[in-house]
Amino acid sequence: MYVGIRNIGGREVRVRSITLALARDGNSLGVYPIVNFFETPSSTSATLFVPFALRPSETWAHGANFLRLFDRNTEKFYRERESELRANISRKLAARAEDDKELVVADAQYVQPFLEMFNRMFVWLPGEYTLDLQIQVESGKAAFGKRYRFTLFESDSEELRSHTDDFKHGGGLAYNVDRHFGVYVPLSPTDA
Repeated sequence: MYVGIRNIGGREVRVRSITLALARDGNSLGVYPIVNFFETPSSTSATLFVPFALRPSETWAHGANFLRLFDRNTEKFYRERESELRANISRKLAARAEDDKELVVADAQYVQPFLEMFNRMFVWLPGEYTLDLQIQVESGKAAFGKRYRFTLFESDSEELRSHTDDFKHGGGLAYNVDRHFGVYVPLSPTDA
């Protein structure tokens, strides 16, 4: 999500955090903190978000990733399964003919845990969404809050689910896939 913040006040403020509260059809899907951002529109890797100061009339505007990181047990489970998947793919790569350039397909037992995890955690179902953007400043009070709405259609949800098609090759798990860029949904500000 692209976020732009401009300090229109008369003194410097220190932005401590930025969060999104997400709901679908009136049901909360949780709060997602900013984790990292892209320094320029052409950046291919993200920079860790840390608190920053904004002087009067200064702007901070970047593409940002809002994520809920895994808890310790889920992270451990994920890393162990990813290691097993990589090893399975590596064994298959080593065993194939040198001139064979087809993508290797991992055994189903190594892919299935990721499909189950995806299905359990996937929140992008078709529906009407609200997104509450909150910017926290050093004093602990929200310096800014704005509500937006958007609609996610069946085709959007299907596009995002299609990313799992590459799991059998390790795509989106052991390495990034360029075509996994998400979907574009226009946000509309609301009065509520």
